[in-house]
Amino acid sequence: MRGAALELQHVSVMGDRPLGPIDLSVGEGDAVVVLGLPGAGKTSLLRLLCGLDFPSAGTFKLFGGSVETLGYFRLRALFDRVAVVFDRGGIWANRTVVENIVLPMAYRLNRSVVSLVTDPRFDMLLEAFELRQACDATTMSLDESEKRRILWARALYTNPDVLLVDEAQNGISRAHARSIAQLLADERRKRNMTIVYTDADGRIAPFEADRPVVMHERRLIPGAVRLPEASQAAPGTVEGCP
Repeated sequence: MRGAALELQHVSVMGDRPLGPIDLSVGEGDAVVVLGLPGAGKTSLLRLLCGLDFPSAGTFKLFGGSVETLGYFRLRALFDRVAVVFDRGGIWANRTVVENIVLPMAYRLNRSVVSLVTDPRFDMLLEAFELRQACDATTMSLDESEKRRILWARALYTNPDVLLVDEAQNGISRAHARSIAQLLADERRKRNMTIVYTDADGRIAPFEADRPVVMHERRLIPGAVRLPEASQAAPGTVEGCP
């Protein structure tokens, strides 16, 4: 029986990026798309799910462990199983494509970049994201599509059990979106990987999601399956809500 990879129970976050209260459960191997207009709190939710922000109230369970009560090393081990592709930022401009993809794992494993680039998975990802010709270039010379694909390759190189993707279709062509979607489908089938996408316009295809959840005014709307109109201010006005 599959358990929940991510489980939020009445979770709130205070501060500059407030959230909640939020209830969300995503099973191991499931894919969920979080729909929300710009400013709804989608990126803030991903920051919480990858450990950049922490709950101010409620319970956040990651692979069954409560992040509020676990010690540092156990917590770090759990979040090492989570990878995130943010919509903006994350590229090291003074590093090569190879270094941008491999360095996070090199730091984690205390290994050299050279020892990791011989990994067949690294070679597969260069090919899948069409980065082989640019692998020795610094990212300052690359276009936005190439930079976005570097972030995808970096996340998948870590073999995550949970993949978080902010605005999955931004910065990539339709052809690349289709090939990435097929790669993700293969990863889910082989490794039971859990995926949480965010999407601002309701057009997540060609990426697969088992179900949508709707975010509005920095909380999830129970029962909603589509985006609210931009003019709607109250969560209770979203079609499909009780």
